[in-house]
Amino acid sequence: MKHTSIFLVILSVLFAACDNGCEDTQACNYGEEKEECKYAYEQEMLLTGSWNLVDIHNEQGDCLFSVSSDFNCELDDVLQWINIGFNGDKTCVIISGDSNLSDPVPMGNWSINICDNILNFSNNNSGYDPYLYPDYLPFGNQRIIQLTNNMFMCEDLAGNTLRWEKI
Repeated sequence: MKHTSIFLVILSVLFAACDNGCEDTQACNYGEEKEECKYAYEQEMLLTGSWNLVDIHNEQGDCLFSVSSDFNCELDDVLQWINIGFNGDKTCVIISGDSNLSDPVPMGNWSINICDNILNFSNNNSGYDPYLYPDYLPFGNQRIIQLTNNMFMCEDLAGNTLRWEKI
């Protein structure tokens, strides 16, 4: 009987120890009792670098912008090209080939919420809100569709699909 009691105590300790959940406040799923902690390190490393916007399509599949001359898209006369640089210190810079744009080059901060699969932008210090170039493109927090080492697809707040290529 004594051996059975010790065995049951050890077994219950093992089961309790195997299911601790996430206790790290830095993890996006902090407090989840049944999950290991989730971090965006791998995705952030993939995103770090310089990216060119290839095209934008709306929810109906209509082309809004494309760098290809094979398409005639709505914003092609407004924008020539867009490049965004995601720096390792979580800052980003957006540069555009738009000759009509008189605003300063938007600089902001970025992060990935791996639990919600969202790329977050913010720049409250310079008077920008989470929307970068709000008059030209519906940038803002993006739902990540696909992220590889050379291609990034996301959906903006308006439901448009943006495709980026790493340079």
